[in-house]
Amino acid sequence: MVGPTASLTPLSRADGSASYQCPSTGSNILGSVNAPIELPGRRDALKPEDATVEVFVKPGTAPGGVGERYVEGIIKNMLGKLILGREKGYARRGVVITLAIVGGESVARGDSYLTLLPALLHTSLLALLSASVPLSMTYSATVLAVDASGEITREPSVKEAAAAVSLHVFAFSSNGHLLLNESEGPFDFETWEKVHQRALAICHGTVARSSDGDVAMAEDVDGQPLEGALREAMEEKIQQDYSWKIDAA
Repeated sequence: MVGPTASLTPLSRADGSASYQCPSTGSNILGSVNAPIELPGRRDALKPEDATVEVFVKPGTAPGGVGERYVEGIIKNMLGKLILGREKGYARRGVVITLAIVGGESVARGDSYLTLLPALLHTSLLALLSASVPLSMTYSATVLAVDASGEITREPSVKEAAAAVSLHVFAFSSNGHLLLNESEGPFDFETWEKVHQRALAICHGTVARSSDGDVAMAEDVDGQPLEGALREAMEEKIQQDYSWKIDAA
């Protein structure tokens, strides 16, 4: 399977930025991070010893609505636990993440935003790394759809997601620990266990054995798990930034 296309620092006036395109869903996200910054008019919301994380999701051609507010809350809650907001210079200041949907399949009003959530999470991670915001760990995420026959579809399109019985988004740390589990629709524990093992194989490349003895084989994108594809994008950026030092050595 062809992996995602990611680039760092496409914007020159942000502290950090990233673009991310998922070929399977066609989603194309442009993200920016400004941190640490003052949050004017929000002094009542500032934390005395920690950073305040703000997330804004902007749809490409329509005003924001309930779907955007829903995923903003999910992303803010997850990143708030990963950003080391007590580092020097971050207390009583803000980390502002803006994510714009600039291409690909659009999510219509009333459709599930879970199809775009992994791309939004990956863009956020790369933009935070671009801005040198301290993090406790990195992660990778994927979305899976389950149809009426029990077949699992990786990275479903908006049309496939609308026809699915249930949708599931998982995010795993670089150590394979589950960080995020968001689901929509009816499902039983056996179904959840299957999609969990499949997601772990996609993101982390871990070969895991389920309770019934079946083995979930690792699924590659460009010959590596999804986590590796994201790491490769970051390594390319570092090599570009420090090529002068490498050449001098």
